[in-house]
Amino acid sequence: MNNLILVNKNNRLEKNYIPSGLIEISDFVEGDIVDYKLKINYNAYEHFLEMQKDALKFGHQIFINSAYRSYEEQCNTLCHFIKKIGYEEAMKRVAEPLTSEHQTGLAIDFAILESVEESQKHYVKGEDMWDHEASIWVYENCHKYGFILRYPKGKVGYTGQVPEPWHIRYVGVIDATVMKEKNITLEEYYNIKNIKHNKMKSEIPVIGIVGRVVKTSDNYDVISTGEYYRKCVVRNNASVVTIQPPQDLIYNSYTPKEVPRLKNSEKAILDAQLSRLDGIILPGGSKWYEFDEYVCSYALEHNIPLLGICLGMQTISYVDNLKNGHPKYKTYHNEESDIDHYQIGPEYVHQVKLKNSPLRDLLKQDIIMVNSRHSYNIGEVTHEFKTYGYSTDGIPEYIYNGKNAFGVQWHPELMAEYDLNNKKLIEDFVNKCRG
Repeated sequence: MNNLILVNKNNRLEKNYIPSGLIEISDFVEGDIVDYKLKINYNAYEHFLEMQKDALKFGHQIFINSAYRSYEEQCNTLCHFIKKIGYEEAMKRVAEPLTSEHQTGLAIDFAILESVEESQKHYVKGEDMWDHEASIWVYENCHKYGFILRYPKGKVGYTGQVPEPWHIRYVGVIDATVMKEKNITLEEYYNIKNIKHNKMKSEIPVIGIVGRVVKTSDNYDVISTGEYYRKCVVRNNASVVTIQPPQDLIYNSYTPKEVPRLKNSEKAILDAQLSRLDGIILPGGSKWYEFDEYVCSYALEHNIPLLGICLGMQTISYVDNLKNGHPKYKTYHNEESDIDHYQIGPEYVHQVKLKNSPLRDLLKQDIIMVNSRHSYNIGEVTHEFKTYGYSTDGIPEYIYNGKNAFGVQWHPELMAEYDLNNKKLIEDFVNKCRG
């Protein structure tokens, strides 16, 4: 999901819009405020928990009052306030359905626990929050956890919304920090990012290639970028950077399952790298880690052009299937195939039959010849991606999500040296990165 999604009166959502990454929460939500399970984006939730924990160190007890609301729930909320405070006042205070940030799952209305008397909990809510010491602490520190005060005083001309002291919005640590330093709203930041982004797109695109964990002949552990990946990008007048993993460990000392899960601070390090890229390549290799999955998810959520090659395509497939509720995803060995899919030497190994797709339109061919260097295949993708190319033994070879991301099971970076089809494939991908 795009953490910077802009929702306001001029940028409406669809009625059936349901954001990805929603989870139900109930462990810290106080029953005096709500009496049902809330939903919220899992990443926003994790960061709020951190902020809630740190606020308590200073004697401030903050809790979630409201989070995700569907279109129907926003309609009900508006109707409730119309009955309570009248139509004109409600229309000032409550966002119209389709214009509410709550439908993104990234917005939180928080409240402050002031006191408990005879088991009765007293909360500070509404306009009284502006000058409360707990609110002031939140406003001064929420950027450290990826949140902004979404509707501050003096910014109605930008937001179109009356100031709300309770409404914070998750955008990510990097972006929230910039907005805090510049004292700007999401609308202002959105315009700044678009201006810079368009300027960058008119120049040389910067394409990140996920670094692979390897050991040299001298037994040194390194994070490397294959030369053929680099060559095929720079040949098309683009810049290459290696996307480095963020954890303080030697990856070759662990199997992927043994590597500790990414911390929020480590995800922020990745965000700092990825937010500057115009395109991302997940290259081939022998194993992937959680940081590969995070890079893949980030590209998909931010609609950054993404190309997965061999193992990279398998990573995309894993992430895609996971989003559709298939956590036990696995790859399949090619041993039952009548094609030897792992051949280092030959320039061409087998055919790929293309279905109606952008790649077929680009190459203007139904069947192409490819090399093959993999021992495993993905089975089928199940969520946003669909398979549009198969080898003659039925193994998926080309997947696409209908937007800016695709994966191929062969190695076009090698074939671009001698094959016109794969030269076009790489050239087309780099052009997409130009915007």
